[in-house]
Amino acid sequence: MSALRTRTLILLGLLATALSAAGSWIPSFWGDEAASVMSAERSWSSMFDMLTTVDAVHGLYYSFMHVWIDLFGASAFSVRLPSAIGIGIATAGIALLASRLTRPSVGIVAAFLFMTLPRTTYNGMETRAYAFTMALVIWLIIYLVSLVSRRETRIWPWIGFAALFAFSNILFIYTVLFAIVFAIIGLTMRPDRPTILRSILWVGVGAFVSLPIIALAFLEREQIAFLHSRVGFTVKALFETPWFTQPIPAIIGWSLTATAIATGLVVYLLQRSGKRVSEPLTALYARQGERMPRVLVVACAWLFVPSIILAVGTTATPLYSPRYLSFTGPALALLMAVGVVAISRLVRVKMLVPLLTIAIIAATVPTYLGQRTPHPRNGGTDWNSLSAVVEKQANPGDAVIFDSSIRNARKPRLAKYMYPEAFAGLADVGLETPYAETDGLWDKVYSIEDTVPRLSEHNTVWLILVKQSFSDNPEIQGKYIPTLEAAGYTITDSFVGHRSTVYKMIRG
Repeated sequence: MSALRTRTLILLGLLATALSAAGSWIPSFWGDEAASVMSAERSWSSMFDMLTTVDAVHGLYYSFMHVWIDLFGASAFSVRLPSAIGIGIATAGIALLASRLTRPSVGIVAAFLFMTLPRTTYNGMETRAYAFTMALVIWLIIYLVSLVSRRETRIWPWIGFAALFAFSNILFIYTVLFAIVFAIIGLTMRPDRPTILRSILWVGVGAFVSLPIIALAFLEREQIAFLHSRVGFTVKALFETPWFTQPIPAIIGWSLTATAIATGLVVYLLQRSGKRVSEPLTALYARQGERMPRVLVVACAWLFVPSIILAVGTTATPLYSPRYLSFTGPALALLMAVGVVAISRLVRVKMLVPLLTIAIIAATVPTYLGQRTPHPRNGGTDWNSLSAVVEKQANPGDAVIFDSSIRNARKPRLAKYMYPEAFAGLADVGLETPYAETDGLWDKVYSIEDTVPRLSEHNTVWLILVKQSFSDNPEIQGKYIPTLEAAGYTITDSFVGHRSTVYKMIRG
C-alpha cells in the first residue's frame, strides 16, 4: 500500500493554508462572523449564559476563539487565520487518504482540487468552524480505516477514535451522521466479527458522549427555523451552492464526478463478468490491500449519505443549509480527482492529468478573486466601508444611530463591534442593553422615538441606514430621518456605500 511522503503532505497543507489566507483581511465581516467574534469576546460567564439559550452547537468553537482572540487579537486576518490552518490540515488529510485508497497521483490531484474548491477557499477565510469540521471528518475516516484494516484489538486506539468523533460532534453536530458513513466503509472492509463489534461500540460511545450538546441543539432548533422559508430544494441549492457557489465550476465538478463513478462501475462489472480490463484502470479502482475499502465506496458514502439525510430531514424540521454540507467537499474533490485520472488512463495520455487539473483550477479563479473583494458576502455586507467613513468623518462626542429595520445578523450596528476603532468616542444613543449583558446574541435597542430624547447633549448625529431594498421593515426605516428632523436635525452630508448610507445630521 503506497502513500504520499510526510514532506509532500506538509507542503500541500502549507500551500492550502497560504491560498486560503491570502487576501482574507479584505472582505467585510458579516453576520455569522459577527456572532463568532462577539460571542468569543464575552466573558466566560456571559458566554455560558448565552449558550444555554442559543448557539450551543457553536460553543466549542466560540471557546477556542475566546482564547485565540486573547492571544492574537480580533483583526480580520487574525480571526480568519485559524480557518486557513484548518484547510491546510484538511488538504494534507485528503491527499493522504486518497493515496492510500487508490494511487499517490490521485492524492496530489485531490489535494489541489480540494484546496481550490470554491467552498473550501470560502471556508478558509471565514470566522466559523466549517474548515475544522472538514479536517476532522477526513482524519476520522483515515483513523477508522487504519483501525479496521489492522483489526485493532487494543483499547486505547479505539478510545482515541471515540474521543475524536465526540469532539467533532460537539464542534458541529451534523458530523454525527458519519456514524452511518463509518458503518458503510467499515463493513466493506471485510472485518471479522470482533472488529465489527468494536467499531459499533466505539462509534456509539463517540455519539453518546455528544448527546447533551445534540439535545441542547434540538431544544434551540427554532434558531434555524427560518431555513424552512429561505432554503428551497432548487438545483442550485442542492448541486451548486454547497461546494461550487458558481455554475461553471459546478458543471465541471459534477461531470468529473459522474465520470469517476460511471467508469468505476463499468470496470467493476467487467471484472465480475470475467472480461479483461485495462490494468491502469483496474489499479485506479481496485482495493489497495485485501482489508482496504474501495475509493468509490468511501467517497460516495461520504458525499451522498449526509446530503440525502439532511435534505430529507428538512421536510420535517429545519436542518438543511447548503453550507452545512461543507464537510462533504473533500469527498467531492476526491471523486473529481479520480475522474481526472480515469480520463487520462482511458485516452492513455499521462500529461492530461496536470493539464486537466490546471484547467479545473483555472475555472475557479474568478470565484476565488471575487471572494477577496471588499463586499462579497451576504448580499454585499459593507461594514468595513461604513466604518471607514465614520472613522474619517466623525468626531469624539458625536452620536451614532444605527438602522434596526433589518434582521439582526445584517444590522449595521454590528460594525461597531467588528471595527471598534472606528466608533471609539461616539455615543451609541440607541443602545438599551449591550449584547454581553443578555443571554442572546445581539444588543437590545431603543426605538427611534425613544432614542431622540437621549440626544440632548449631542448636536451632531451620524445616522447609518441600510438601503431601502435591503430593509426588512421599510415602515420602521422610514421613521428615522423625519423623526430626527422633527427634533431639529438637518442632513448636511451623506456617504452612499455598497449597502448602507451614512448621513451626517446637525442640530440647528
